[in-house]
Amino acid sequence: MGILSGTWAVIGLVLFTARPGSTSDALGVVLIGAGAALAAPALAATGKLVAAAVLGTASVRFGVTGVAQLTGSTGWEDTAGMIGLLLAVLALYAATAFALEDVQQRAVLPLFRRDRGRTYEPRRGRADDLSRSPGVRAQL
Repeated sequence: MGILSGTWAVIGLVLFTARPGSTSDALGVVLIGAGAALAAPALAATGKLVAAAVLGTASVRFGVTGVAQLTGSTGWEDTAGMIGLLLAVLALYAATAFALEDVQQRAVLPLFRRDRGRTYEPRRGRADDLSRSPGVRAQL
């Protein structure tokens, strides 16, 4: 979440201060770096395929948008836009599936968990444990 929030803060700052329609090499480098940084948790989430798909698609979109910033190519911009639409659909599906599961305490929409992602058990601990706080999900 820190990578995403930091990247969006940089994007907002650059777009706020830049001339409309211009590109930024510095923003391109930041976006490619953010894409690379998001690839690590996407690749590590092997048991949680929907979460991995959202992170992986976000990673690719940041990378392609970074290339668009570096090259100024409208083709790369269009590709980033199409990947962004796919990402929006995946993220909406994931958010809906996780929310329904959280409310009904059972899988409603398939999340394609496998291996260790299926055998998750909530932590047992103190009564004031953060995992028991309102709004904290037991499992993604």
